[in-house]
Amino acid sequence: MYSYPETESFKEDPMAEVSGPSEVSEVDTTNRNRAALRRMFYGRFLRSLSVGFWVMVIAFLMIRLSPGDPVRIALGSEATEASVTEMRHKLGLDQSVFSQFFHYFINIFQGDLGYSYFSNRTVTSVVTTHLPVTLQIIALSIILGILLAIPIALLIAQSKNQLTTYLFRAFTSVSLALPGFFLAVVGLYAFGIKLHWAPAAGYEPGFPGSFKYIWLPALVNCGSLVPVLSRVLHSSLMDTLDEEFVETGVIRGVKKIRFYWSYLLRPSLAPTVVLLSYMIGVMIGGTVIMETIFSLPGIGRELITAVDSRDYPVVQGVVMIFGLIVVFFSFIGDLLGYLLDRRVTLS
Repeated sequence: MYSYPETESFKEDPMAEVSGPSEVSEVDTTNRNRAALRRMFYGRFLRSLSVGFWVMVIAFLMIRLSPGDPVRIALGSEATEASVTEMRHKLGLDQSVFSQFFHYFINIFQGDLGYSYFSNRTVTSVVTTHLPVTLQIIALSIILGILLAIPIALLIAQSKNQLTTYLFRAFTSVSLALPGFFLAVVGLYAFGIKLHWAPAAGYEPGFPGSFKYIWLPALVNCGSLVPVLSRVLHSSLMDTLDEEFVETGVIRGVKKIRFYWSYLLRPSLAPTVVLLSYMIGVMIGGTVIMETIFSLPGIGRELITAVDSRDYPVVQGVVMIFGLIVVFFSFIGDLLGYLLDRRVTLS
């Protein structure tokens, strides 16, 4: 995904302090950086469009190939064949799969994601009503994950005790092995029932009122994020500590804040940021479980209900939105990884 060229040096980069004279001019380096950034931007944008399209195609086909008839589910078991045929024609389900997909694809560009078969609501209204709850949980999970992973990785990387490193690796391995629903049940019992620090169920729209309902699901949800981020960041920090520019910073007596950011974190964060962006899909899957256990009105619960009832438009719309969110964050992660460490050459 990225590599480190040996012939380039960059202005204001602490690693350039011991790299010697550059073999290329500053103007050439700037132009090459801008060209690489443009290639990355256009390449990732085209790839994002392609991935978004195929996510929509897969969601469209999978829900139709799965067993179950949405018309019979909507009308009930006592519905007559005439009413089933009439309803199928009204919904356009009597057409071929290719015709259904063509009309769905055209309607998307007109801003029409369709109507729910059961609630008669537009898919857009379903998404705008329930998606903010899911996004709040994901955003808070990411913030908590970063706030926990960075200090842990820094402390372990600077520790000279091998036992501490061994315990850190063992603890993160055990944390990754624990299923999310188990942690959710334990957290709900401990913080919701015993300590009464968080409501056991329910939701209050609007921030900051919603915070008391989402902080516990977000904390549990980041349980799969912190071990991975801290392990990757710890590994990057260990490689960075072996670089000569770190020793140079210590000798010069650089202030702690600048030393930790410019000499340790910034050169080490690029792989972690890229990994975090690709883990958004995992966070979405975990959020669906949290919404179910904590009875939160998020888009994940709506997706499960729509799949159970074969509500095609809602499933297609929600899956497409999730796919676009993952693709968007992947693009942002690649961009931030490049900006954090300009030695990175994106392919």
